[in-house]
Order: sequence, then C-alpha cells, then structure tokens
Amino acid sequence: MPHTVQYRPLLINQLISSHRIASYSKVFSASNDAELVGAYLWNSHVCAALYPLLSAAEVTLRNSIDAALTADLGKFWWKKGTLQYKSFNLAVAKAPYPADHLANNFQSAFKIARREKSKRSGSGAVPDHQEIISQTDFSTWEFVLENEYMGNNLIWPKNLGRVFRGIWPSSSAANMLVQCRERVSLVRNFRNRVFHHEPAWKRFGITNEQEAVIHLHEKIGKITQLISWVSPEKIDLLEKSGVIRTAFRACSIAEIERFKYQSKTNTINSLAKLIKIAEAASADNEVVKIAIYGKRKAVYVMQPA
Repeated sequence: MPHTVQYRPLLINQLISSHRIASYSKVFSASNDAELVGAYLWNSHVCAALYPLLSAAEVTLRNSIDAALTADLGKFWWKKGTLQYKSFNLAVAKAPYPADHLANNFQSAFKIARREKSKRSGSGAVPDHQEIISQTDFSTWEFVLENEYMGNNLIWPKNLGRVFRGIWPSSSAANMLVQCRERVSLVRNFRNRVFHHEPAWKRFGITNEQEAVIHLHEKIGKITQLISWVSPEKIDLLEKSGVIRTAFRACSIAEIERFKYQSKTNTINSLAKLIKIAEAASADNEVVKIAIYGKRKAVYVMQPA
C-alpha cells in the first residue's frame, strides 16, 4: 500500500527532490507524504494524457505547412534562394532573425536525419524530404509564420488558407498570421514543459488545486483550437477517438483525489449497481474504483472510453 512506502529521506528529498516537491505542497492539500507524492504522480498522469494532443498539434501544423509550401515552391522549399522574405533581394549583410533561425533549424534537421539514415542504410545515405521534415524542431513552424514572410510574391498570405482550413478567428490575413504564430508559441512552450517533465499545471498565481485544473483546461482549449484552425477533420478524429475527452478527464479534481488515495471505492453487489456506476462515470467523465467480492475482494479501476 502507498502508505507503507518509506518516502523520506531518499524518495522525496533526493529522487524527486525537495525543491520540486515543495511546489506541490504549496498548491495541493496533502495531510501526509503519500498524498503529496500522489499529487506528483498525478502530474505524470496528466502529461501522459496530454502527449497525444500536443503531438497531434505539432504534427498536424507541420505537415499542413509543408504540404502547402511543397505545392507552391517544390520539395526542399526551405533551401536558400527558394524561400524568400521581405528583405531577400536587398543588399543586407545577414538574413533577418526568423529566416536565419529557420535555415539553422533545417540544417540541424538535415544532419540528424542523415545520421539516423546512415545508421540504417550505411555511411553516406542522404535523407529524403519527409525524413528531414520529421526531424525539425517545433520552433521551425513558429519561425515560418513570422511576418517576415508576409507580402506580395511571398508565402503568406497566398498559402494561409491552404494551411489553415478551419474557421479563422479573424477575417484579416495579417491578423490571422499573428494569432496563429502567437498560438503556436504558446502551445510549443507548453509542449516543452510537458515533455521535459515539468509541472504541467504550474503558472504564476496558481494557489490551489481548482486553479491548477482550470489552467490545464484552458491549455487544452487553446491546443484544440489551434488544431481546429488547421484541420477540422483532425479535431473530429481526436474527439471521436477519445483523445480530447481523456485529456480533460486526467485534468480534474476527481483524478487528483484518486492519485492522492482519497477517492472512494464503490462496492458492486449486483449487475444493476455496476450499470449505474458505469453510467455515472461516463456522464461525469470520471475514473471510478470498484470492489467486487467473490472468493476474495478484487478492486478494479473503471474509466469511460
């Protein structure tokens, strides 16, 4: 049982770290170390539930931009001399910040893709278009949405409708580009936080569990909205496959309580009660613990699809 685990000094003070666990003790009500570590484990559960949604946002945006620009400029559209920007034809010593960093990102992606392909196919293997694209950093797709690429004979706004096929939050192409870039920046920073095992719920001003959950729900809303701007079909898939529902379910007070070992166990003594508990779990989008007695007591976790 969790309450029999020896949490200090090694587990909490060193393997989790006193500094990290302190941020949880300020926000999550816990009467003992088992509940405190439970809140910490809940964060890992949240990160796992958010991973498919964040991956979908990055991959959907990446592939939509790449498909549109490949159709417009051809494969390897990012090469020097192909992808133009506002000061491209001016006598300037160095490319502007977005263009310079975009070129560096693709150079790094090429090196990684070549190294990975050489491991599979032997030294000297040259990566193809998709292999390079798959190795790009998320920031690549933030740089390409910079205003530096907006203008006559540039990639924006002529390709904006091909990339963002959903309902736009603005009728102005210039405003749409700004909002998309800002949203990508927000999602990318949150994605980095989640992928690097930081507290997903953490933000300045959060003082309790309810505020942490509200913050996470806001993040889920912004991520799904970004995907909906790019592809209504992808949102439809994520909704029908349960990815969005699973993310919201993980980011809940009920799940915090479950990981802190505070949730109740429902004893099932009839099929009618099992059906009732299952229907309530589905309606509330909550995980429930049930106990069934046969030759011995067996405890199960039941969650909606």
